Amino acid sequence: MRVAGPPGEPAGFAMLKNDELYQLYVSRQSRGAGVAAALIADAEARLALYGVRKAWLACAIGNERAARFYEKSGWHRVGSMTSILATANGPFSLAVWRYEENLPGPG
Repeated sequence: MRVAGPPGEPAGFAMLKNDELYQLYVSRQSRGAGVAAALIADAEARLALYGVRKAWLACAIGNERAARFYEKSGWHRVGSMTSILATANGPFSLAVWRYEENLPGPG
């Protein structure tokens, strides 16, 4: 996990899980300030450093703002899928768009 912003006042965070950009969040007041771009660039660099060559992320279907950002950042929508999310009340199914990006290899 990488957190942006001063201690106690996070502007956003990015969390990786294997070859997935698992979570990306930017606070409302930090949107448009470059926080998301910095977090996604850092996540891509860390995934590449870990040897991931094709990274992926899930975007809730209908979240057009996030979809535009991912596409602007070089990610490509490759289809839809169902994510099974763990909750306190048991598994929850969520239809999502799957985005992928090819990362640079060693070198």
